[in-house]
Amino acid sequence: MAAVDTPPGLGLDALAHGSFAARRGPRRLAELGLRVTLVIGVAAIALALRRPDAAPASTCVVGALTMMALTGLGVAVRRAQVSIGSDGVSWGWGRWTVRMDRDRIVKVELFDDAIALRPRRGSTWFLSRRDWDRFEAMRRAVVAVGLPADERARRAPLAARLQSYGRVLDAIIVLATATVALLALIAAGL
Repeated sequence: MAAVDTPPGLGLDALAHGSFAARRGPRRLAELGLRVTLVIGVAAIALALRRPDAAPASTCVVGALTMMALTGLGVAVRRAQVSIGSDGVSWGWGRWTVRMDRDRIVKVELFDDAIALRPRRGSTWFLSRRDWDRFEAMRRAVVAVGLPADERARRAPLAARLQSYGRVLDAIIVLATATVALLALIAAGL
C-alpha cells in the first residue's frame, strides 16, 4: 500500500468541509446589472456609431464597453465560491482559485458578521456575512476542520467591514448601469 501526496485542486475535492456561494440577492443584482448594461451599452454604441465623427462618440463607445466589462466582472466575483477544508481556504471558480493554505493561517477570528483569516505573511482575508450564503455553516466549517479559530462575540471592526467587497461591488454595478444609461442618452443626442 502506498500514500500519495496530491496538491490542492487535483482530485481530492472530498476534503472540502464546505463550499459556499454568494447570497442570492447580490448575485441576482449583479446578473440583472450585466443584462441591463449589455442591452443599453449595445444601444449606446450603435447610436454613437451613427455619428463617429462627433466628439463624444468615442467616449460613448469606450465608456459603454467599460461599464459592460465592470458589470461582467461583478457577475464573475459573485459567482466565485469559498471552500473550507482541512487543507485551508480557497476562493474562486472550480480549479481557478486563490488559496490560503492551512500552514499559512495563524489565526481565524470569528466575529458575529465576518470571518477574518490572518496569515503569517500577506493580507488578511475577510469573509462578510453580507456577502456569503449560509454564513453560520461557514463559521462551523472553520471550527470543524480544526483551523485555529478564536470566537469574538461582537461585530467585526470597521477596518474589516470596509475590506469586505460586497457593498462596494453592488455600488459599482448600480453606478455602471446608471452610467451606461447616461452614455446612451448622450449618444442619442449626437
